[in-house]
Amino acid sequence: MDAGYQRHQMFAKRVCGVLILTTFLLLIPSVNSAENTPAFQEGVEYVKLRRYPQAVDTFKSILSEHPTHVDALFQLANVYKLQDELELAIQTFNKILSIAGSENAATPERLYGLTHLALSEIYCKQSKLDTAEQHAKAAVQSRPSDADTHYRLGYIYTHQAKFDAALAAFKRTLARNPDFPEVYEWLGLIALMRNNPQQAVTHYQTAIQKKPYVQSAYYNLAKAYRLLGNTQAATEQLKRFHQMKTYYDRTYAIEGALAEEPMNTTLRLKLAEIHLEHKHISAAVATYQILIQLQPNLTIGYDKLGRLYMNLNMPQHAIPFFQKVVELNPDAVESHVRLGWLYTKSKMFDKAESHLQTAIQKMPQLSLAYHGLAEIYTQQGHIQKAIDVYQHITKIEPDDADARKALHDLERLKRSQTQR
Repeated sequence: MDAGYQRHQMFAKRVCGVLILTTFLLLIPSVNSAENTPAFQEGVEYVKLRRYPQAVDTFKSILSEHPTHVDALFQLANVYKLQDELELAIQTFNKILSIAGSENAATPERLYGLTHLALSEIYCKQSKLDTAEQHAKAAVQSRPSDADTHYRLGYIYTHQAKFDAALAAFKRTLARNPDFPEVYEWLGLIALMRNNPQQAVTHYQTAIQKKPYVQSAYYNLAKAYRLLGNTQAATEQLKRFHQMKTYYDRTYAIEGALAEEPMNTTLRLKLAEIHLEHKHISAAVATYQILIQLQPNLTIGYDKLGRLYMNLNMPQHAIPFFQKVVELNPDAVESHVRLGWLYTKSKMFDKAESHLQTAIQKMPQLSLAYHGLAEIYTQQGHIQKAIDVYQHITKIEPDDADARKALHDLERLKRSQTQR
């Protein structure tokens, strides 16, 4: 195997926990019983916030009273996996299989399949591919409609150099989920191993299109271009690889520090800004969401989310966050102005005017708020009221050219209306 393939393997192992984390967060308690208490939901929230020690304590507490609570066992095992305590994770997942195999067991089929899938992922990480394959096959048998189970088999077959079997498994994966970016990466790698760089280019381009923030795809795409003799394209992809690697290294380092200091606001804000620099919007939103979950009275978190949605031109998403800002801090003048603008854009003029008047009351010389008021009156057809506001702006800001032009246009409009 060449160096590119080895790097791909190393990268895959580094991100091995991603699918488990996704499975963990998507898992819904499978039975409605007294055991699915607020404590259980609290444990799930701890994991979402990556507060793993608290999650472990919570699920252990549940299990001390209900030792066969398979949902709690599954969550606890995943926490161990996320903490890289693999032997504890294996032991805990195996408890679920033992319970499922006992008489009168009520283990849901979905949870049974996910347990085999999780064990397969762990054994992949430990390079125990034969054992991983057996668990992956059990997961497929239990959950044949889940793309993840077929993907895991394809992953294993690729590492065993069973490329025909891998291709068949990946084909089944895409039949269930055509937007599975990791599949296209492995398809690209198989094409490279089979000396088909043109096909590899197509697969890696698709992988990047579907998930632009994975550095290995750029590296291997560069290799494919190099094999095709396209030096310029190879150089460009290597450049992007280094950009993504820098991005990944920076975020990875901060996330590691946040695991030790989950309440560190400065670090979390920095992480979100790095995501935004690379236009990874969903990651930035998730980072801000965690921030306000951890610190629900921190106005900056709501303000950042509101600004982000404003920049995305999504006023209905932005409004609730600025409302939360002014709820926590009624003197947040800028948020009142932003709400004025957002409500104006949504044609909710009464609410817009109320927030702008509040901003003016708190900061009488704020010309931006007066501009907002004049815009409201103009859109409502209250020409004289808009003229009065613009006249006031020219008094407090004599050099405001926009106000003077708007005033001139409105006065001319008023004269034309009078002459009719």
